[in-house]
Amino acid sequence: MEEKLEKKLMIKKFSKILINNMPDDVTEFAGLEHDRISEGSYDMILNFVFDLDEMEKSVHEAANSKMFNKGGYLYFAYPKKGNKKYSSYIGRDDIFPRLKVNEEDGFVEGTALKFSLMVALNDTFTIVGLKYLPEGDVKKNAVSARVEDYVEKIPELRGYLSDYPDILKLYDELTPGYQRDWARYVYSTKTEATKEKRLSEMKDILMAGYKTKTLYSQGKK
Repeated sequence: MEEKLEKKLMIKKFSKILINNMPDDVTEFAGLEHDRISEGSYDMILNFVFDLDEMEKSVHEAANSKMFNKGGYLYFAYPKKGNKKYSSYIGRDDIFPRLKVNEEDGFVEGTALKFSLMVALNDTFTIVGLKYLPEGDVKKNAVSARVEDYVEKIPELRGYLSDYPDILKLYDELTPGYQRDWARYVYSTKTEATKEKRLSEMKDILMAGYKTKTLYSQGKK
């Protein structure tokens, strides 16, 4: 399996993995030990889906079952808009409304599944991830200000930037500390509107040649 993808999806965290409906020509998971038929509960489930109906159905099937171990992840790989292989696709901006994702806390309505990340698989598929957080594990306290708490958000941030290759390259060239700083800045807000505003601001600052918002404010590259 490709090392970069393994890191994006945090594969090393998972002991038991299930992959459903993966096309034969998808080679990115070659060598990864996984089940193809469901047997018990899993740390990670990856479903390949080709329209929003399939995605919605899979989310609610997973939410109403005992398929996940504590802290498990449900990933969906779907054909992105503009892909050259499939006539069907799922628009990134259509996912939240269809799944009824709460823009403040990231949870799919009526479930213990919280939107966690979005990354590019290849030129055809994008992957979105939802983390299983059963009742009792969800912290309702204020948004954390600690940089370390946002390390897991870096793959999601890179997934967003995958639509902007030049900016993603600039982000990847930053030191790990600067990458965590940006993850904290973008995701340390409860509102989707503020997050989008900060993402736009980050893109402008990186394109202007600055590594951080502070350096930008000081005019120092």
